[in-house]
Amino acid sequence: MEPALLQELLDFIAAPAASDDAFNAMALRLFQHQFTHNLPLQKVCQQRGRTPRTVHDWQNIPAVPINAFKDLTLSAHPATQCQRVFMTSGTTRGDVRGRHYHPHLQVYDLSMQRNFQRHIMGQAQRTRVMVFFPDEDLMPNSSLAHYLALARTTFGTPSSRHYINAQGLQLQSTILDLQQACAQQEPVLLMGAS
Repeated sequence: MEPALLQELLDFIAAPAASDDAFNAMALRLFQHQFTHNLPLQKVCQQRGRTPRTVHDWQNIPAVPINAFKDLTLSAHPATQCQRVFMTSGTTRGDVRGRHYHPHLQVYDLSMQRNFQRHIMGQAQRTRVMVFFPDEDLMPNSSLAHYLALARTTFGTPSSRHYINAQGLQLQSTILDLQQACAQQEPVLLMGAS
């Protein structure tokens, strides 16, 4: 992504609010960029008769089928130049895991932080975060591991931590930390996956 477009997107995400027209304009600019630089996506869109010339509303940008992430390299940048590659768990097709390429994580991270602050934290700045999911060292290709680590480091107090490691759930630490939080009447944010 060109530096100017990246900065425009970051500024858009950081803004306190956006009109429907502003959202539509940003979505169409990103669609134009993706269509131009992501040839597999371009082919999917052309098969559906959707191009930047024919799409004038973000709701008409075609959705990409989930299997496309497993069968195609959907990236506007060479995969080797991406900062991070997140992969699906492989539950639907164990032999093939979908890949989601990130040339840089600023967009992912800022989007997560802005929405988490607005919808989860509210007026609070920090709280104890107890994460029941492996950390990024154990699951470096997991977008959820990255998301939960980002929530812990951005919004967690110094007592925040992960409670699943290579040996599994750290049950004694979980119980002790929950008892301590209860004794101190400290709010706790429990995060994990089902």
